Amino acid sequence: MSTNMIYMAIILAYFVVMFWMGIYFSKSNKTEEDYFLAKNKLPPSVIGFSFSATQMSGSTYMGAIGTRRVTGIPYVPCGVASASAPWFSYILVGDRIRKLNARVECLTMADIFEKRYGSLAGIIAAVIMLVCSVPSITSQFQAAGGAFETVLGIPYIVALFVFGGIVVVYTIAGGMFAVAWTDLIQGGIMILGFLILMPVVVMKNGGFSNVFHAYGAFNPAGISFAGGSKPLIWMISGFLVWGFFQIGGGPAAVTRFLTTTSDKVLKRALAYSVLFQSFIYFSGSIIALGSVTLVPEIKKADLIIPTLAKEFLHPVFGGIVIAAALAAMMSTVDSLILMASSLFTTNILRKGFGIKSESTLQMAGKILVVVFGILGLVLAINPPDSILWVITTGFSVMASAFTFPLLAALWWPRCTQAGGVFGMVGGAIAAIFWYVLSYMQNGSLSNFVGGWWPAIVGAIVSCSLVIVVSLVTKVSD
Repeated sequence: MSTNMIYMAIILAYFVVMFWMGIYFSKSNKTEEDYFLAKNKLPPSVIGFSFSATQMSGSTYMGAIGTRRVTGIPYVPCGVASASAPWFSYILVGDRIRKLNARVECLTMADIFEKRYGSLAGIIAAVIMLVCSVPSITSQFQAAGGAFETVLGIPYIVALFVFGGIVVVYTIAGGMFAVAWTDLIQGGIMILGFLILMPVVVMKNGGFSNVFHAYGAFNPAGISFAGGSKPLIWMISGFLVWGFFQIGGGPAAVTRFLTTTSDKVLKRALAYSVLFQSFIYFSGSIIALGSVTLVPEIKKADLIIPTLAKEFLHPVFGGIVIAAALAAMMSTVDSLILMASSLFTTNILRKGFGIKSESTLQMAGKILVVVFGILGLVLAINPPDSILWVITTGFSVMASAFTFPLLAALWWPRCTQAGGVFGMVGGAIAAIFWYVLSYMQNGSLSNFVGGWWPAIVGAIVSCSLVIVVSLVTKVSD
């Protein structure tokens, strides 16, 4: 059997399993709450892996590793922060969301803003999440197309539509049950992929210490924090963005807190998340730095994982690594599409336009899954930048809009409806403005004015507005 046939067989088997799980779990959906949340019907391992797999996405296997290869040590704090993100999210908002959801019914993250800040806030939050999900969906398709093209020689456009079609079908069929359980399987495959690839990279370099020595020779500016290729404020901003700001920037992952009302289940889920993410980001950093010895030159750094798999692994193991990369992409895009569907049906159609017919809402939700899938595919045909930085645009706007209004909603009784709304809108506008200013100045989505990431600028504006506006307005009865 040829190398390509082995790759195809492994990837096809993976796709068949994902598709079957979507059909199988469609039988579990009895109500709208089942379809969008599977509330109190998921074990801790599934919730923990689903949270992490949704948060990490294709950027973990493709974009972030490519960026670490190019940038070096200055980007490593971003990986450390990402591994700590479950702590920030679970501790600062997870338990409070769980308690809130035990008292009042919430199907979406926008419902939380509605309960605290009013119906207008719920609609604004839903619209921001819907719009900002598009770059992340696009980047997952972009990563999948690149992986298929590199390893199998399949045309990029064909790969996009094959991958996208499978994700859309099993998401429509199974809802949250399918998304969460496939995330558990996909998380296991992601771990297996790095367990295979990282030792190979380390051994080919002659040990861990040689990984850093080799990288220092390859990129002297990227081997230390001091005098590196990025200013200190850039590194600090990146650490905060990928750690603390996951609270607001990753609503598709944070939605997992709505899936259980049990404190015991949530704490166990946290342990799974932390262990899972710590291993993935540690391994990813070693692979990124060690790859320079094995592949000194590559046209596109985002494709270093499929390139390493193709060049240095037996096709069986290489196929597993590629399946792991696809798992990272699928685990995010299915959650984003499901979140978009729930936001559109629950917060826009039901609450915004007053549509009550369950059959109409269910049909609209499934149609939106298809619409967002097609939109992501179309935009992925000619994306504007690398995978990581396409993801970062939508993430940064949501982090700016939601982090402090969400914290205030859960922790600060004095926060008013006006403070919450102004914080969301002002933060989003500030982040977009900073992106536009930076792109006009540098022509890139990754080089920011003064080294300040847009999420940091937007969050500062948002926090200031939440506090100031709340102090000058009255708390609603």
